[in-house]
Amino acid sequence: MKTLWRELIDYARWTASPHNVQAWQVRVISETEAELLYVPQRLLPHTDSTGCFTMVGFGMFVENLSIAATPHGFKVKADYYGVSLDSRKSSPVPLAKLTLLPVTEKEALGRDLILKRRTSRLSYDDKAVDDKVLGELSAMAKEYGHIFTFSKDPVLVKWVMNLNRDTLFYDMAEKESRDEIGRLLRFSQSEAKTKKDGLWAYCMNFPGWLMYLFFRFEWFFELPLINSLSHFYYMKTMNGVRTVGWIQGPFQTPDQWLKSGHMFARLWLVMTKYGVYLHPFGSIITNEKAHDRLREKFKVDESKDILWLIMRLGYSKEPPRSFRLETDDILIF
Repeated sequence: MKTLWRELIDYARWTASPHNVQAWQVRVISETEAELLYVPQRLLPHTDSTGCFTMVGFGMFVENLSIAATPHGFKVKADYYGVSLDSRKSSPVPLAKLTLLPVTEKEALGRDLILKRRTSRLSYDDKAVDDKVLGELSAMAKEYGHIFTFSKDPVLVKWVMNLNRDTLFYDMAEKESRDEIGRLLRFSQSEAKTKKDGLWAYCMNFPGWLMYLFFRFEWFFELPLINSLSHFYYMKTMNGVRTVGWIQGPFQTPDQWLKSGHMFARLWLVMTKYGVYLHPFGSIITNEKAHDRLREKFKVDESKDILWLIMRLGYSKEPPRSFRLETDDILIF
């Protein structure tokens, strides 16, 4: 059965995480029990200061473990300990107890979708996402107490693309954010393959040399002509977008972040089933200036439910897949 834990992690290790940090480890306790831990050195104290999106990633990771277990007649139950993420800790910290439980109901999502799932930062193909798919996604979000809203309005789509572009430059203007992201950049395939984490230029749809200049010599991109050219180049990568979507719901506590992750894992796999790619714009949420602009534009009242994610959706060529930590990097005994 310990071999089963290894098999499940072989799937779940492909789970998306903020900036591809992969802050998880799994300690096997017995044939049916394990412990999920977070690695403090892999947290994002500046660009994800509350830990909300890292927690969403943990929820997605557990949901993918559970989906991967269903062909064996099991699901994974997580009993979260209620701990907060703390980047000052010196060693991995237990986050939840994981238990394999027998299950009889059929899983609607095949675990092969976990391996097919991609983030596409490529240009899209000018095709709006099918209404049937959007309806299924909205219904699933509603089951979890969230609202998944979509728009195909060209004016609003363009506004969101522009806001995402502006947010990139907002983040780069903040030294702590720029330095934190800079440590996670992988400019070449050899570097990305060696470190198996972070933001690989090839997957970001940027030449490595250009991304290096942008993050290491930010002053150069403040020059008027260069700034205009860099804006133009970045927006070219956003060509062909005809649909944007956003999620609003309970998103104020670690428990709500984790539950949102369980939901988002399933939403993303449904998109994958229908050949729909997405590119989440998490920085629009975490950057205060960008989030304020979003709230004002959408006239959102966040006193109860938070607009916690916005994304572009569509169809593209198959995007490259980022490298991931190996199973043996995650699994401990």
